[in-house]
Order: sequence, then structure tokens, then C-alpha cells
Amino acid sequence: MGAGGGGREVGRYFTIDLHLHTNRGSADSNLSPADLIARARAIGIGAVCITEHDNAWNLNEIAAPAAEAGVICLRGMEVTTEMGHIGVFGLSEYVGGIYKLRELRKVVDKLGGVMIANHPFRYKLDPRFSFINPDHQAIDPSRPETAAKLEIFAVCDAVETLNGACSEEENQFALKVARHLGLAEVAGSDSHSQNSIGCVTTLLDEPIATERDLIDLIRARKTRAGRGLLNGEVARFELSD
Repeated sequence: MGAGGGGREVGRYFTIDLHLHTNRGSADSNLSPADLIARARAIGIGAVCITEHDNAWNLNEIAAPAAEAGVICLRGMEVTTEMGHIGVFGLSEYVGGIYKLRELRKVVDKLGGVMIANHPFRYKLDPRFSFINPDHQAIDPSRPETAAKLEIFAVCDAVETLNGACSEEENQFALKVARHLGLAEVAGSDSHSQNSIGCVTTLLDEPIATERDLIDLIRARKTRAGRGLLNGEVARFELSD
């Protein structure tokens, strides 16, 4: 599902912020849908994806102002599972039981959607926060091939290799794991307020207008992570070593 129209290309890329939360559907956000549309228009982003925590709302509510602003708004959801936060496209409402990752996979497959491992290594490389990991051990940042064996990556279609609220080390490690596995690479600001929208973006070689367009490109592994939209110099996110 989507709302609005238009969309812009920056240089050779069509840019999308794949991970945004508004105060319409996420209690921890202070970003109103109206401010999201205004900011998206101001920065010239191609599309924005509203991915509320464990719920979705009808974007027809903002279709008229989005179209007037020339902003494409797509709907996703960030589902909280026992193995982490999963960005989902193709799911229009919360379904009981999808807090279990394998059950979520079954539901998404029936709907023809996609699943993204969002910020998979947030805090998980730091020994000080090892208590949040299932085995209470920090993940070894020198061993992406070991981290790639985590079940979350066997179930998801893509990895959020660039998250605006993660450290550079966490993002670089996510990129290493995604490339080790050959999974699709995406980016999202994880914004809960106006100014960080578009600080990182998913890059496409062609414009899209619908959620289905996005799903198809993620499945085809035709997405990349990037940054630089806010200063007019969009570039792909690459390994630093």
C-alpha cells in the first residue's frame, strides 16, 4: 500500500528511507505524519516508508497531502520477534503469533512479502551489553562468518546494513554479514523525529511507486544502502577495509 505521488531521483539513484516511525502509530515517536511529509518534500527524497512498531494504519489518511506535496509514502511494519526487530513489507495488519520469527515467515510468505533483519547488531558487539544476547556473549566483530549462522539471517530476505541510529562498527559488520550471505542490502534512518529523516537511504537504480514495486526489487536484490542525501552527495555504503 502507498500514498501520494511523484518521487524524485538524486543523481543516478532513487532514494527511499525504509524505516520511519510516526506518532500516529508508534508511542516512542514525536514525528507527526504531516511533519514527515513536509520534511520528505524539503529534502527531495524519492519515497518514505512508515514502519510502525507492531501495527499498521491506513495511509489513505494522508494520501491527499502526500500527493499535493509530491511525496510517495509506503507502508511497512517493524515486528518485534524473539530474535529481533524485523522490517516487513506486504503485511497490512498485525497477526497473532508473529512474534515468533518462523510464524512471521509463514504469514509473510502467504502474502508475498519480504522480511528485513533490522539493526541486527545494535549493542551486540559491545561486551558491556552482552547480557542482551541469547548466549550472554558479545558477538566477535572479527568473525562475520560466525554471526552469519544466526537463525535470523536464515529466515530474512534482506539485512538493514545501514541504520541511522547504529554505530559505524555495527553497520559495517551488518554489511559484512549480508555480503557473506548474499542477502539484499537496505538502509533506513530509524527516525522518530523530523531532522533525521533521510540521513541514510536505500538506493534503487529505478523509481518505484508502490509497496509491491519495492518488494520485487528487494527480492531481486536490486537494492543498496547509501547516505549523503542531506548534503546532496548520495553514495553507496561500502566496506571500509
